[in-house]
Amino acid sequence: MGMLGIAGLLLGTNSAYAFGGFGKNATPEEIAERQTEMFNRTATFLGIGIDEVKNAWAEGKNLKELAKEKGISEETLKAKVQAERENNMKTHLNTLVSKGVITQAQADKHMEVMKNRIQNQQNNNKSQNKGMDGMGRYMF
Repeated sequence: MGMLGIAGLLLGTNSAYAFGGFGKNATPEEIAERQTEMFNRTATFLGIGIDEVKNAWAEGKNLKELAKEKGISEETLKAKVQAERENNMKTHLNTLVSKGVITQAQADKHMEVMKNRIQNQQNNNKSQNKGMDGMGRYMF
């Protein structure tokens, strides 16, 4: 997932949200709960107050813009996003292992493959200077 994908998950600015919400069958309570969770996750992620996140969201700011405004360098933000991505992947894989869907060896191998894939994408982006992730979404 590229920077904007992470930003969308954190700030609630992904395309599903932009086009009407969190799914056809979501109740108003579920929509409110999910948006609140996104605001909270972003605030925790950046180490800022939830009202600051809500104000940035209302102004249409993305994660990169908000981080810059709060004095978080691009390099630091990229490192935080990478760590968050890896943590989420580990949690997902641990769940699959604990439920017997895959073995620990399969999870470890998949994690290694994904880390290499992400690193290769980042290296390709730097060498091509496109500023996009492997899915054609703009990163920084």
